[in-house]
Amino acid sequence: MKIKSLLFLPVLFAILAGYAFAQERVVDNAGLLSDSQKEDLRRQIASISQAYNFDLIIVIERDIGYTEPENYAKEYFTRNGYGLGDDRDGCLFLQVTGNRDYSIIASGRGREILNSYAFDKLETDALKFLHENNYYGAYQAFLKDWELFLSLDKNYRSYNFFYEWNYVLVTISWVIAFIIGLIVVQVWKAGMNTALPQKAAAAYIVPGSLAFRVKRDDFLYSTVTKTRRQTESSSSGGRGIHTGSSGGGFTGRSGKY
Repeated sequence: MKIKSLLFLPVLFAILAGYAFAQERVVDNAGLLSDSQKEDLRRQIASISQAYNFDLIIVIERDIGYTEPENYAKEYFTRNGYGLGDDRDGCLFLQVTGNRDYSIIASGRGREILNSYAFDKLETDALKFLHENNYYGAYQAFLKDWELFLSLDKNYRSYNFFYEWNYVLVTISWVIAFIIGLIVVQVWKAGMNTALPQKAAAAYIVPGSLAFRVKRDDFLYSTVTKTRRQTESSSSGGRGIHTGSSGGGFTGRSGKY
């Protein structure tokens, strides 16, 4: 009996996983995407969600009335039961075509992953395509960035200042190391040069070997220097020439594109 129960567990998990993804993850109520584009986005979302146990949702609306985009996104996330795990880990990207509004909200583990640097990257990458009306490109950028954030989080890292400027910091470190190394080598080189120049010939003469029998002074030449007397002096001068974190368990940003 116990063996049968154990064999049933994988089936139960598969059923629960299928139920969790019964809701649509790509909701296009504005008709911006083709069927193949929606299918490709669903496939990417499923792959990321399976690898990192994190929910990603894309919602496109024509109009949301007078509701604030961020509030609409949070309500939509909660009402449709999105999010994986006990803390409902996930992120929803809302686009409203009528007023060209957008909102990105995160729940559960997503609140910690989506710090200010990660938010900036997510907005920059997605809005670049939204400005060009390349909506499919914007959603792909959204998913690609989240895959990066989640892979870093899995290795106990985060997308922050040091990661964002890693290449520049490494380059500066190499330049500083090269300069320090060059200075050290020059110091060593100077310490190894022990030969000192001699200004007198005494060091090269055997004592008592040089004697002058005749001494005389010969006048060779004279030098006359003339200096003109200054009668007056002159002088001259010169001139110098909505991030926000609100609601129960959400963090989000909203704006226009």
